[in-house]
Amino acid sequence: MTQEQFSILFFALLIGGALWFRHWYRSKPRTYKVSEQVSGGRLLAVTEINPRWETAAIELKMTSRDAIGNLQAFVEFIPVRGEMLRLSLEELEIDDIIVQCGENSRQCSITFEKRDLMRGIRLREIKPYRFRFVITDQDGFVIKSHVFGFSSKYMLFRPDTGRYN
Repeated sequence: MTQEQFSILFFALLIGGALWFRHWYRSKPRTYKVSEQVSGGRLLAVTEINPRWETAAIELKMTSRDAIGNLQAFVEFIPVRGEMLRLSLEELEIDDIIVQCGENSRQCSITFEKRDLMRGIRLREIKPYRFRFVITDQDGFVIKSHVFGFSSKYMLFRPDTGRYN
């Protein structure tokens, strides 16, 4: 093998390895923790999974020191004027809701696709100016997330409150 053949083989392997690494890196799911709220010894974390993809999902994860019972998730819409509207995920016609609980029931997560949420909002003709996620358990404990809005690319963001210091 000549030096020229060896250098061509080396560059081909280098380019092939770089393409393989790029493919592997892009196939990993991207998760962005949007909010964490602590109340009554319980933590509610809102995470957006692959927000720029077609299969974007939202995960609501609740962690507690005690065992967590049956959870229900709601979306509370906050209009500019008027009363708040609280709808469950079932009322928004979100079909694929995945509920997973840990071994000792101290951690539970509710995952659903963002496009199902957007479809439910459009079908109900709700203007999603501001909203928040609300989780209730079987004991009646309620924990609410921070207030969110949708960006121009339909990603979750926490809007500016206008209050500083």
